[in-house]
Amino acid sequence: MSVFFVTGTDTSVGKTIASRAIIQAMQTAGNQIVGYKPIATGQDEPVYTDVLDDPESDYGKEDNRDVLILMNSTKEAVSYQDVNSYTFSHTAPMLTAESVRIKQDKLDRDLARLTATYDNVLVEGSFGWLSLINQDLTFGDWAASHKMPVVLVVGIKEGCVNHALLTAKAIEAMGLQVVGWIANRINPGLSHYAEIIDALQHKINAPLLGKIPYIHKPESQELGHFITEVDKLTALI
Repeated sequence: MSVFFVTGTDTSVGKTIASRAIIQAMQTAGNQIVGYKPIATGQDEPVYTDVLDDPESDYGKEDNRDVLILMNSTKEAVSYQDVNSYTFSHTAPMLTAESVRIKQDKLDRDLARLTATYDNVLVEGSFGWLSLINQDLTFGDWAASHKMPVVLVVGIKEGCVNHALLTAKAIEAMGLQVVGWIANRINPGLSHYAEIIDALQHKINAPLLGKIPYIHKPESQELGHFITEVDKLTALI
């Protein structure tokens, strides 16, 4: 059994698409795997506390795009609540009054249930490595508490070299292994794409697991073949 954490250099860098690619690649290699998105957020911007989500439900409308992509990527018959602990309609519940609802013990229980049921669990974070889960805990803290190896997703854009190197150093400073990184081309018009990849390969002390090109509607496509070093992940098993 293996559990590993997928983080990104920022928000909107393609963590979920990279997670889909990893899940598909590992399944092609004959491994059982499911994804887990502890906290899923939406697009609404809260202004007043009386328009926040229903405090009686942890799952809102159960329609978060990232969670649905993870569900649709695995071959296992998982439910929405199997692979998600909290869904919010707002962009940053951990910065609002809703943050008090996010409990580490629930995340721990849900992760333990998945690891007891499936051979491999890919845990996808939200935003970046040190983004908050609640007022006390970051995603990095929680991943470190479970000693999860980490896959770093780099959205290839201006400034990504700095963001990638800072994130890799922060992961290593918390005593965790960066098992590899994935280059996700989110800007098809970016100059010096090849040079950026070369620079990152030289500076990140972990292998490049694969390069995902800019693709229209990648959430509905087979992406596993873009993970060219899947053996680095299967070696964790």
